[in-house]
Amino acid sequence: MHDAATMTQETQMPAERPHQVLVVVRGGQAAAALIEYALGVAERLGLGILAAYVDTLPRFGDRLSRRERFAAGTAHDAAAFAEKAQQSNIGFEHVTASGKASEAVLALVHGGRRIDFVVLDPAIRLEDVARRSPVPVFGLDVAEADGKGRGRGRKMLQHRNPGRLSMSERTRKRNGVRSIIFGIGSVALYAAVFTHTDWVANLSAKGGLYAIVPVITVFLFSYVHGSFTGAFWSALGIEASKGAAAKKPATVSTEKRKDGRAAARINA
Repeated sequence: MHDAATMTQETQMPAERPHQVLVVVRGGQAAAALIEYALGVAERLGLGILAAYVDTLPRFGDRLSRRERFAAGTAHDAAAFAEKAQQSNIGFEHVTASGKASEAVLALVHGGRRIDFVVLDPAIRLEDVARRSPVPVFGLDVAEADGKGRGRGRKMLQHRNPGRLSMSERTRKRNGVRSIIFGIGSVALYAAVFTHTDWVANLSAKGGLYAIVPVITVFLFSYVHGSFTGAFWSALGIEASKGAAAKKPATVSTEKRKDGRAAARINA
């Protein structure tokens, strides 16, 4: 049983709801890069901001103490967020929720608000929310922050259409590094075998336990070279297509065929 996210509204809603970008924050403090990006997008597109502060671990530790800390942190952070939005003449409101971020997003999107898209805190798994969200979801991937909380390096935006998930930039980079490592390993293995062919052959010819040397060599080459090719194609964004489901064998029906010919009936 999944716990549905509980929502608490913290601001007074206007009579007519504006179009908004939903900014989902894990915990009571939003990252500086997330606030900066959300304000920039809202200003360019003429949208308001709805910040949802989600306590994803409501049952962890001392509940009362945790709720108090979460409420205090949310109030302080939302006030600073609202001040920055007001400086740019951007409408702002915030709510608090407890439970899963995906449940909170669903409740807000289906709650009668006019949300155009969702921006997630880097600490929230994008796939978990995008899989269930009826509106596009963006995940902000920020480099490690310095002491001032400002992200260093490039900010990468990941877009997911509802119901369709593709490989993230972070996964492609990881596969790129793996392809380089295993590529170097493959070259080293081939070079070692070609330069020590006689030694490998003599070792394998000794018999006994040495007979397993060719088997180990084959498995080692298979693993290293296979890992290289798999990571290389994945880094290029090319994934193996899933084979079509096996066709079911034809079954022969033993049901007796009905006679469709006209027949005379005699009533006595």
